[in-house]
Amino acid sequence: MDEIHVWTARLVDDRQVTAASLPLLSREEQARAAEFSFEHDRTRFIQAHGCVRQILSEYSNVGAAALTFARNRNGKPCLVPQANGPKLQFSLSHSSDCCMVAVRLDQPVGIDVEKIRDLPRAIDIAQAYFASAESRALNGLQGTARREAFFALWTHKEATVKALGISLAPNLARVEFDLDPVGSPRLSAWDGDQAVAQSWSVLRLAPAPGYVAALATAHPIGSLVCKAWSQ
Repeated sequence: MDEIHVWTARLVDDRQVTAASLPLLSREEQARAAEFSFEHDRTRFIQAHGCVRQILSEYSNVGAAALTFARNRNGKPCLVPQANGPKLQFSLSHSSDCCMVAVRLDQPVGIDVEKIRDLPRAIDIAQAYFASAESRALNGLQGTARREAFFALWTHKEATVKALGISLAPNLARVEFDLDPVGSPRLSAWDGDQAVAQSWSVLRLAPAPGYVAALATAHPIGSLVCKAWSQ
């Protein structure tokens, strides 16, 4: 199946929603949630992970709390398939009040969402983590154009790295994008190899006002279905 489903959910300051999500999490997830210093961050973590469990439960016909996850050697989470069950690939991302989950059968997928905000050190971050050509392109933009191009580029790069199943920081500069005159990214190369663009698709998404997101996956994409999830 070449269809991809992208779910968007709103994270809320509601103790009842958080309390309903908490029992769905594993002991490890609950322990990670308890480590957050601020209630706002803890709430978002609990709701986001409860959300992905409920969504994957719908596809696998297994209770949300009964789902089990493993991690590859780079730390990317994956769903442990049930006997004779579908081999679901998924990716989770959340920023501020927006949570997104991408689901695809068999083929790798990655998603990233970011709230657009002022970032005075955008160029410093780009020079540390982006390819040199990307940094130069950003440096040629000013004000709002630079801010929006930075977050578009960041989400495209992070979604691609997540789809590849590799660690984030050491690999952001290895996946390269061109920026068009208005700052929209286009996948161009991986470690300088331009053939990668023929194997992967990276799509820009607009989940909600004030947010930008990107979806990365292997070719081909038969269809993309965007859905809303209600907590």
